[in-house]
Amino acid sequence: MESLKDELYKQVEEHIFRYIDSEVEFILKIGNYILESGGKRLRPILVLAFSKMLEKEDLKNLYPLAVALEYIHTASLLHDDVVDKADKRRGRPSANRVFGNDTTVLTGDYMYANALYLFSIYGDIDMIKNVSDTVKKMAEGQLLELKKIGDIDITEEEYFKILEGKTAVLFGSCCYVGTAYATDNQKLKESAYNYGLKIGLAFQLIDDLLDYTANEKKLGKPVCNDLREGKITYPLLSIINDLSKEEKDFIKKVIRDLEPSNKDVEEVKSIVKDKGGLEKTLSRAKELVSDAIEELKNFPKNRYTEDLESLAKYIVERDF
Repeated sequence: MESLKDELYKQVEEHIFRYIDSEVEFILKIGNYILESGGKRLRPILVLAFSKMLEKEDLKNLYPLAVALEYIHTASLLHDDVVDKADKRRGRPSANRVFGNDTTVLTGDYMYANALYLFSIYGDIDMIKNVSDTVKKMAEGQLLELKKIGDIDITEEEYFKILEGKTAVLFGSCCYVGTAYATDNQKLKESAYNYGLKIGLAFQLIDDLLDYTANEKKLGKPVCNDLREGKITYPLLSIINDLSKEEKDFIKKVIRDLEPSNKDVEEVKSIVKDKGGLEKTLSRAKELVSDAIEELKNFPKNRYTEDLESLAKYIVERDF
């Protein structure tokens, strides 16, 4: 993981601000504000890694595509923070808190449009179709999540549909685009997409787990933030059927409370921990990572294949 990050992170950072070019001051200010807040740049790193794994040497036109996919991720964060009324992002005030909702939403719109514009110049129709479909699914995932707020009866199928849209499809597209840049082999493109989809699901499961286990300083946002917003995530969903009627009624009350007390939130955390929700979440994430690694067997074995396997394993080992 570290060798992959050390090599490709610098390449991404050299290009990340290059394609935000607008005469509108707020776009530059807000776009740069959130991009400067850091992040691991996993998505553009995946784009570059898959092309390099297939021994593609000329990456000149791939850099703007990798950056474009990070812009899509950035746009989704800007919109998410407005929808969630978030105060913090990566440990500092969120863009909507600093600049207001209106300009933040419109800057997110610009980032989406700019990303697709870059694909129209440097990509091909196959990539554009894949990425456009991903943006559509991201919106669907967010809308489904909003619909299911406060719904303790959410199904596992619905939950994973939300996870696909929130996180996984964009990981899939990053791997797909990196592969499509290097080859026309449809089987390899599909394997790459499946790898990304599975590590994306695992990534979000671990995010949901850390929401229950990490502290606010490490998370960069309040602990149990999803629970406070009425969202059922996998640590809780996985133990719903093991709850007594009294426990279920209590949790219903907490997730439907607009401002649950810290005492009630801590009680839900204790129930989830005691019923094995944390272990079940980690186990499911590990299964997905194992499936993702299987997809890599379709690719040439080299240092990038090994790095991508390490990256998949890192997903379930990370801590903030």
